[in-house]
Amino acid sequence: MIPNYDDLARLEYGRLFWKNPRLRAALIRHWTDPRHPYRERFSEHRSQIEEVLSESDDAKLERKLRRSGASLRAVMREIPPVFGAFWNISGSQTVS
Repeated sequence: MIPNYDDLARLEYGRLFWKNPRLRAALIRHWTDPRHPYRERFSEHRSQIEEVLSESDDAKLERKLRRSGASLRAVMREIPPVFGAFWNISGSQTVS
């Protein structure tokens, strides 16, 4: 089945950001920020999300996820979006 384009975009852009340690740290800060509406879901699926963003071989990843009862498509859906209103690459606190 073809994934939703929004899910696919979060996977592809997430992987691009994940390769850069500074951007990876910014994503984690953003997704764990108390203001992020999907913070709890990210926490629940964090290890799988990080694994999916770290691995570029989708076939290998799909096989591994299937063994644990998941799928790449399902984990892609759990990658949180980035909200520009409080996205902060610098690491300093933003004023709300």
